[in-house]
Amino acid sequence: MIKKITKTLALSFLLIGVFACGSDSEGPDTEGPSVDITTPNETDTYKRGTALPLNAKFTDNKELAKCIISISYVTPASSAAQLKGIGTPWTPAENGDTEVINFTEKKEQTVTISMLFGQEIEAACLSGDYKLKFEMTDAEGNATTEEITIKIGG
Repeated sequence: MIKKITKTLALSFLLIGVFACGSDSEGPDTEGPSVDITTPNETDTYKRGTALPLNAKFTDNKELAKCIISISYVTPASSAAQLKGIGTPWTPAENGDTEVINFTEKKEQTVTISMLFGQEIEAACLSGDYKLKFEMTDAEGNATTEEITIKIGG
């Protein structure tokens, strides 16, 4: 009788353990984060003397960690003549500045920044194409890079 009760209890504890711990593990996270960028975009031209905004939605299948945004100067405006005294790219592109977004335990986050890199686009910077690079990581260390080319001028 005691042997039967012991077996029943052992089996019960085993089943409770299996169901309590669950087996819904999806395995290791190998998928990097993604971003859907509304602003800035590749079709608009962002005017010198104004702020460059960011409106974007970041997502990950498990948990976002961080995004580092950088900007680089690519090419001068194809049809615009360069003015005297305007000979350097926008300062964040020239200095290699970055904008860092840290996420806290979220699978999805919408980000709105009114002025990327903490300054307006200088009135005396080179107009042309600039590349914005978004380097995103999730909590597991998976990384994804997204790049868009924007136009600055006017």
